[in-house]
Amino acid sequence: MIEIKSFGYYEKHIQTEYIIDHCGIDLEKLGELKSKFEYRVNLDSEPFLNSEKLKTELKELTDFIIKKSLKPIWYKINVIDQAINEYVGIGFLNNEKSWVNFVIEYLKNDRAEQSGDTILIVFDLNFEWCICFTLSQDNSNLIIEQYKKTAHNNV
Repeated sequence: MIEIKSFGYYEKHIQTEYIIDHCGIDLEKLGELKSKFEYRVNLDSEPFLNSEKLKTELKELTDFIIKKSLKPIWYKINVIDQAINEYVGIGFLNNEKSWVNFVIEYLKNDRAEQSGDTILIVFDLNFEWCICFTLSQDNSNLIIEQYKKTAHNNV
């Protein structure tokens, strides 16, 4: 059974281990990039993106989160003007089938100022894997990356 710690513990771990110079986040420190998806988004009107296509293409990741973790956490960063992180929040992800909707709606409705990147990462409680959602307003795209810890990262 996984011991659930305080949000302060997880936030400190994320900031200490994966954030350099308070600009963005380096998840390669967690592990190897296992998959990457890119989607065009419409920042100015609806639909924001084709959510049915997204859910179909992300079914493997969706099933992975539901199967792997009872209580994954999410951590959100707004990178303002591509220069400094604004740490927005942390919480437990309700990993039912609608968790993707939560992530997409949060990214869509609470964007970084000055056309910065909005990043929401889902971590397991032991930091064995994560799934990073990056909304790039400059490029009008959503990048979804999955990282998994490898034996090399355990050293």
